[in-house]
Amino acid sequence: MSKPSDFIKKPFGSVLQKSEAETVAANAMVILSRTGNEWRNLSYEEYETERRKDGNFSSAELMYLCQVKPYLTEDTAETFADSWKIASEPITA
Repeated sequence: MSKPSDFIKKPFGSVLQKSEAETVAANAMVILSRTGNEWRNLSYEEYETERRKDGNFSSAELMYLCQVKPYLTEDTAETFADSWKIASEPITA
């Protein structure tokens, strides 16, 4: 089972092909990770509140949050970007 903390690395080459969306997706995963590290719906209000704590919030982020929200679940996070794929096969020596 994956956790949001498995996806805090900034993705690249996402399905949305926008670096701003990729940054917002990573920000959202960091927020989910530090507020319980469980998959749940991240509201716009919580996103804004948590980003303001980081001291780096822009209202433009909410537009991108709307676009990335479908990928902020355990079942869909890996489909957002190849760089977010988690190896499903065990590593053998």
